[in-house]
Amino acid sequence: MKRVLMLRHAEATPARGGPQDFERPLSERGRAEALAAARQIAASGLRVDRLLVSPAARTRETGAIVASELGAAQRVHFEPTLYPGTPESLWASLQQLPERVRCALLIGHNPALSALARQCRAAQPGAELPTAGFCLAGFPARVRWSALSPEDGSGLPLPG
Repeated sequence: MKRVLMLRHAEATPARGGPQDFERPLSERGRAEALAAARQIAASGLRVDRLLVSPAARTRETGAIVASELGAAQRVHFEPTLYPGTPESLWASLQQLPERVRCALLIGHNPALSALARQCRAAQPGAELPTAGFCLAGFPARVRWSALSPEDGSGLPLPG
């Protein structure tokens, strides 16, 4: 089975509008949220082969905290199309994964991330991932990443 763990970035400092949005760092609360999510993911025993991370400051910081907790810093890949992202651009990034990847962690932004989670049936209709919220979707192992579609997905509980 292929798995996609979708994680919304943790809480960022307040938006001031304009082009500075890209550079908003995590708030103090956000750093604690990211660490709590990272620890929960690590405790699940789920092995993440690739972290696809938006290049925005708040997702880079969330990704660094998670990668550190998972011992996966070398598996982080920054994907420019994930900021701000659309469900289609997130999906296109997943379709580029090499076949050796069994589990990918996608760290991005709402509303695109929640929309993708709903399309993959990993989140309930109308649900929005909160900051540092995550969900897991499973896909048939026999289908190549490049041929997968969100409709192939089903929600899974986090192991452990």
